[in-house]
Amino acid sequence: MRAQETNSPRRVLLVADDRRFRALAATLLSRRGYSVAVCARGADLVQAARTEAVDVVVLDASASLTAAARDAARLGSLQPAVGIVAVSADSHSGLVALPVVPKWSPCEALFEAIEAACVEVKRDEVASVAS
Repeated sequence: MRAQETNSPRRVLLVADDRRFRALAATLLSRRGYSVAVCARGADLVQAARTEAVDVVVLDASASLTAAARDAARLGSLQPAVGIVAVSADSHSGLVALPVVPKWSPCEALFEAIEAACVEVKRDEVASVAS
């Protein structure tokens, strides 16, 4: 059962090679009440997301927005679906299916993107059940 269904904290998988960003983001997310699992790029993200039963995956797209988009596509195969949020140090505008939050912006922007991703996943689940 997913976190939003049980009133437990949302589970976030934070994927980044940047140790400083991982440490800071994990601390801020935890303080905000999220349950955070962390892994470095190159790990099997789909398996990590399944094992951790996450609601949202936060991908650091600073190295490559294209690689983040490929990771997001692989994560798109998960059932139940997970939300995906990308962060980047560069000024990417993002892709239609992959919003990008500025990596070093105020943490509220990341929190809002995570919540929006959860709402989008829930909306998609309801739409697929209705059709």
